[in-house]
Amino acid sequence: MAAGSGFLTATALSEAASEPLKTVTVDVGTGIPGPPGPPGSTGPKGDTGAQGPRGPIGEQGPTGPPGPAGSPCAGAPAGYEPGILQINGAGGQVKIFTCIEP
Repeated sequence: MAAGSGFLTATALSEAASEPLKTVTVDVGTGIPGPPGPPGSTGPKGDTGAQGPRGPIGEQGPTGPPGPAGSPCAGAPAGYEPGILQINGAGGQVKIFTCIEP
C-alpha cells in the first residue's frame, strides 16, 4: 500500500498546498518482540557475466509543454479524498499524505 501511494504522494506534494480533510491513525506492532529465529542456510553463489561496453549518450530532446493541473486523488477510486494516514508502530510514527476512503 505504501509503495503504491508513493506516486500519488509525489503528485500530491507537487500540487498547491491544501489542508487534508481527515487524518486516519493505525496502531501496529504494539506487542513485545519475540526472540530472533535461527539463521538460514547460505545459498549457492551465482555466475557473474562480463559487463558489456557502455553505449554513447544521446542528445537531449526539446522540453515538452506543461501538463494540466491534476487532483491529488485523480487515480483513486471514486469518493476517495486527500488525507493523512498516520501509522503508529513499535519503532515510531509515520505520516503519509494519501487518498483515503471516507
